[in-house]
Amino acid sequence: MTKEPQKIKYLDGIRFKRAINAAAKRLIEKHGHLNAINVFPVPDGDTGSNMAGTMKSIVDSSAESKDGTINGMSKVIADSALMGARGNSGVILAQFLCGFSEGVKDLKRVSPPDFIKASSVATKRAVESIANPKEGTILTVIREWSEHLTNNADKYKDFQHLLQDSLRNARESVQQTTEKLASLKAADVVDAGGLGFLYLLEGIVEFTERGSLNKSDTIKNDVVIEETEENAQSKVAVDSLEFRFCTECMIKGTDINTTTLREKLGQMGDSLVVAGTAETVRVHVHTNQPEAVFAIAAEFGTVDCRKADDMLAQHLELTAGKGPKVGIVTDSTCDLPDELMQEYGIRFAPLRLFLDDEEYIDKLSISTGEFNKRLRVSRSARTSQPAPADFKHLYDDMQALYDEVVSLHVMAKYSGTLQSAATIGKASTKPVYTVDSQTLSCGLGLVVLEAAKRARSGMSAEKIMAAARKDIKNLHVYVAMDTLDFAVRGGRMSRGVGAIAKLLNIKPVLEFDARDEGTVKVVEKGLGRRMAELKLLRRIEKAISGRSNPRIAIAHVAAEESAEHLGHLIAERVGIAPLYTIEASPVLGTHSGPGACAVAVLTD
Repeated sequence: MTKEPQKIKYLDGIRFKRAINAAAKRLIEKHGHLNAINVFPVPDGDTGSNMAGTMKSIVDSSAESKDGTINGMSKVIADSALMGARGNSGVILAQFLCGFSEGVKDLKRVSPPDFIKASSVATKRAVESIANPKEGTILTVIREWSEHLTNNADKYKDFQHLLQDSLRNARESVQQTTEKLASLKAADVVDAGGLGFLYLLEGIVEFTERGSLNKSDTIKNDVVIEETEENAQSKVAVDSLEFRFCTECMIKGTDINTTTLREKLGQMGDSLVVAGTAETVRVHVHTNQPEAVFAIAAEFGTVDCRKADDMLAQHLELTAGKGPKVGIVTDSTCDLPDELMQEYGIRFAPLRLFLDDEEYIDKLSISTGEFNKRLRVSRSARTSQPAPADFKHLYDDMQALYDEVVSLHVMAKYSGTLQSAATIGKASTKPVYTVDSQTLSCGLGLVVLEAAKRARSGMSAEKIMAAARKDIKNLHVYVAMDTLDFAVRGGRMSRGVGAIAKLLNIKPVLEFDARDEGTVKVVEKGLGRRMAELKLLRRIEKAISGRSNPRIAIAHVAAEESAEHLGHLIAERVGIAPLYTIEASPVLGTHSGPGACAVAVLTD
């Protein structure tokens, strides 16, 4: 005769930890199914892994804690959840546990009514952490579970009754998610995060019924949710995503204003979750600008645990095994439109900029347009290579998705960027191939774009690197300068020569010679801008003469009208419209000054 388990009238710290461990065990066992049905908010198949990773972090970090109070143990568990939170559902779960810890503050143990009140606080905090929550997600399941507890609080005499009764409600809530979100209905699945929360409850119920973490049989289900290991992502396959990178980080500081942080990050993408306390905050957002997210986070404290996963690459790999095996990295001197960077999943390491000795992070804490605008009235301007940590974070992110990485950078002759990339790349867990582009700006942009196209076609990293080096030898980058003041200020031209050139209205045309390590050379001089343009056009004609597949790009330094005019002239003269026209990165403006226009010509 089976002995009835003793009724549980309270939870203290030790019991709570055992219940959490049981919940983690159940979810980790089932995480493969959660991955298989993960289609919302993005069909990238990682919800199970993220929730399991979050729970494993809790179990590992709290293992040595012997705090017998629910107040003390819940804080240990909440802190562990924040430190190890992964993915949308993982961060929501961490915020729920932080809220629960808040709800049991100063309590040594909790009765069922205390537990219900704490769960209500936890639910409120979880909902608050989400910007624009959707019905049919883990939040819906948590909220309906908590509301059921509150509505039935008077009838619960012990935790077994409370948990069993609310578990039935949670199952029904999970099953109903299919009808609440179009993507779930199209794939004929329930929400993966909501089901993950249900698995946690099942693990706790099993523990309270058996008093053991050993699984002997399944829990009796009134509502059956079918499980399959067949990936549902193929039923909602996509070729593009509005926001491509699942971006996360941890912020540590004092009196962190999460409301202001949420407002700033809300402009960067969707699926935003800001969870934590005034001292420790976990951020999750889907965005196209991971580096900009990290820059905003840095305004509020020290940023750690940075991660940016390419969700489109994950999805393509899941649905057809057609995701690229090689990731492409560059630096912020690369002038390539955002839409192309996003389309091909290209990531960049930002250079540091200094305007009148004030430091900025290129394209992150200051836009290219704002830098070039302020450049005209600045007393001094200079650039510095990216921090080694930037490359470390980039390569870690890329290697989580790709087998190899090709990293293409501004010419080594004038910058230490390549050396920094190579040093960090050598210590990486997977191969990182670094390439000296021997150029910059839109010239680097064209080389990087070709590398990204080859990666998408399935070419290996070594072949991409070899092809890029051939591209570099077939690349010409010309710069028509409007002022020589910055050349004089930077010491590349004497004051006397600069004064004479200015007096005679001489406009030089420079070339960054990729056949000579990117050495800058004056190749033409024109009396006035129009004559300089004509000489530049002749250079372009010569560069494409007898060559196939010419591609042209233009970058300008606060000179949009001049760049558009030059683009029309090129199209009329050589019959080739530029692939794109873009505002030039600050490194070009620092050396050539406002009004400059760069033209890159790449041929086969």
